Amino acid sequence: MHLKKVTNKYKGETREYAQIVHSVQRDDGQITQETIRSLGRMESEEDWEWARSVLEAMKKGEKLIRLKQLEIEEQLELGGIWVSDELWRRHGIQRALMDSFSGRNHDFNLERIAFLLAVNRFYEPSSDLSALEWINERAYSQTGAEKDWIYETLKVLVDEKEEVEKKILRNLKGKLDIPLDLVFYDLTSTYFEGDGPDLADFGYSRDKRSDRVQVVLGVVMAGGIPITHRVWPGNTTDKTTLEEAVRDLKDRFDIRNVVFVADRGLISSDNLEELEDEGYDYILSTNRRKENLVETLLIKDVPGDDETRTEEVHSENGRRYILCLNEERRKKDLERLRKGRKKCVEELWKLRDRFEESQGGPGRPMTEKGVMKRAGKIIKGHKRIFDLDFDETLEWRVKDEEWEYEKAIAGKFLLVTTSDLNPSEAMEAYKELKDVERAFHQLKNLLNLRPVYHSTDEGVRGHVFVCILALLLIRLMEKKAETTFGEIMKELRQIKINVLDVEDEEIYQRNRISEPQQKIFETLDVDEPPKFLTKL
Repeated sequence: MHLKKVTNKYKGETREYAQIVHSVQRDDGQITQETIRSLGRMESEEDWEWARSVLEAMKKGEKLIRLKQLEIEEQLELGGIWVSDELWRRHGIQRALMDSFSGRNHDFNLERIAFLLAVNRFYEPSSDLSALEWINERAYSQTGAEKDWIYETLKVLVDEKEEVEKKILRNLKGKLDIPLDLVFYDLTSTYFEGDGPDLADFGYSRDKRSDRVQVVLGVVMAGGIPITHRVWPGNTTDKTTLEEAVRDLKDRFDIRNVVFVADRGLISSDNLEELEDEGYDYILSTNRRKENLVETLLIKDVPGDDETRTEEVHSENGRRYILCLNEERRKKDLERLRKGRKKCVEELWKLRDRFEESQGGPGRPMTEKGVMKRAGKIIKGHKRIFDLDFDETLEWRVKDEEWEYEKAIAGKFLLVTTSDLNPSEAMEAYKELKDVERAFHQLKNLLNLRPVYHSTDEGVRGHVFVCILALLLIRLMEKKAETTFGEIMKELRQIKINVLDVEDEEIYQRNRISEPQQKIFETLDVDEPPKFLTKL
């Protein structure tokens, strides 16, 4: 094998070309040269030097290309997919799905589509068709997905939900230290722009969209990890969901010795009895108003000098009531109360003046109904401390008893518990419920739980499950890296695969990994992707 110079003339100019040839013997015994590779026109000594390096590389079985021969056909997402796939496999999520789907015969990999739908929420969360486009055109995947695969995967996820969740938790317990003696439960809602599915109905909206039909979503978490979820009709009240969540923990997950932590919207005498009958301890926040015992306990003092302090203030029938006070919060609440009262009074005086002026001046006079309606809007948020009346003109008074009560409970909340945790431990456990609120924030703002592009109950449930699986991956990343998902993905988004066209051959090469990106891989204990990857 050697380098051969070939010349020809074009418009009087002699041009040089390089070929790599080797000698072969023809059938008639003659020796001739066969071209292995044409290297194109040589215009300088530098070109000839490159041609000689190509020859040496080919002798060693290597391949050299010129930069000007490179064509980047497309870029594919890699970083978030690579890391998520490792965590998905390492923590047994892949195995849980594959085991749950094992009895189903499909001509595509259900588990891979479920994984890619979950990771798609990190990049371009939108409709199923958008996810399909992302999987096939912008993600480094090996699926060649079809439209029906997406819908079928969502259907199977819904059908196998209980087994999938059970198996995921079992596998996670073998990999992580999840404290199942303390579980957290909370609810959120998500609304629809149109009619929505059969599940959709009007109800209490946490999105402040009472004009839209919605569904209710309940999530149980332990150790910051979502372990199960439920989707209820939009008109479901908070209190009615607790019984199902409790039985789910006992019957499906066999979680029995546990302290159940939930917020005040879930509390009722029936719920407390349900938890006690099932043998669960609990920590629940009470409503701050309209309950005589609670109102009596909330106005008590919490002795001490600490910024945050607790005191057990009552016990009955095995239930302990723990009063919690945060001094910083108390100062803010008192300032808000004072400013709110002052502003309401000022606005009410202005409204009264406008009403009286309208009675004798030009134009249409204000009516009693109109002025009372406007006054109601002024005191919105402070209705508890004001009485409105009308006697020839607008009248109001501050209710002294209610005003003193609001000041007395500023910065406080009251817990009821059957656990043997001391007051400070109970308060700290309850404060961890904020992590569920953060999970809902991630579902809604990072993973775009809404808008929901589905008109069937099955589609909605499947969409929610995909978002929960994505949330699980987020929490696994955050627990390992001890930083926010936003910081992790800021680096991982920059890691791409360049699809290069080299002499009609596709080469898959990732871009350079920076020092911050290396640190992400190290903290997550994930190997960096190789520089060259296999063709899809």
